[in-house]
Amino acid sequence: MKSGVAVVLGVIFALVVGIIVLIVVSLKTLQSDEMAVMYNSISRELYPDVKQEGLHNGPPGFTFIVFPSVFRTIQYPNLRCLNKDGVIIELDIAFQYMIVSRDLREIVVQFRDHENFEKVLRSSGESAIHEACSKYNTTEFQAMRQEFQGSVREALSARYQPLSTRIDDLQVNNIARPSAYEQAVRNKEAARENIQVAESERPRLVTQAETLLKEAETSSIITINKANSEARISLNRADAEAKAIFNQYETEAQTYVQIIDEQGLTTEGFLAYMGVRTIGLAKNPVYAGVDAPAKTSYTTP
Repeated sequence: MKSGVAVVLGVIFALVVGIIVLIVVSLKTLQSDEMAVMYNSISRELYPDVKQEGLHNGPPGFTFIVFPSVFRTIQYPNLRCLNKDGVIIELDIAFQYMIVSRDLREIVVQFRDHENFEKVLRSSGESAIHEACSKYNTTEFQAMRQEFQGSVREALSARYQPLSTRIDDLQVNNIARPSAYEQAVRNKEAARENIQVAESERPRLVTQAETLLKEAETSSIITINKANSEARISLNRADAEAKAIFNQYETEAQTYVQIIDEQGLTTEGFLAYMGVRTIGLAKNPVYAGVDAPAKTSYTTP
């Protein structure tokens, strides 16, 4: 009798434990940031309903294929792309995406789980960024940064829409152009600044040059006027001296003509007169050796 009761109690205990185990394996919990579809690993059936957070029951042995129900971030910290000019641009871009819950079953059918699906999203996002990057030249990345960000978002939305995923926000954290290009830009800016400095200095330098030119012109005019004045003075002095000498000789000539006329001298007599006068007017004694007989007249015998 006792053994029969023990058997019954054992069976009941086993049933209770079995029921508890079935209840445990038939209950699954989803967190507040999760959503899932149920999959029965025994019957290999994928259920159509999308489950949200909370405690859920299902057939024994079922599992949840879990996806995030909130926005997740995909980031490309060092993405290199070719722009319109063929220049390599390094980008740091991040964006937030959310999966459309009503299409979760189809996503699971195509991509199996969230890990594989996110790989597809990352690959598609990179392609979209490359597509947007190829539309802008090197200078437009800085001058039209907001427009570039909008182009990236449009390209991402176009790629993600067939994947039942929407883009909420996008951040272009950095746009790095090649170092050689950046150096060329800095050199260009330095040259532009030098040109601006030169242009600002130009009026002062022109005024300074014009002042020096005017000073040189004034100095040259003064020098020319001084030379002309000195030349006139020298010419006038020379002319006066020439006239004085001419007048002196003219006076002497008239005097000699008068002497010749008054004395009735011939040319030879006049020369004799001048010789005697010259000797007589000499301040120092004149000693002249003259062969005898001395000739004191130039007249013809």
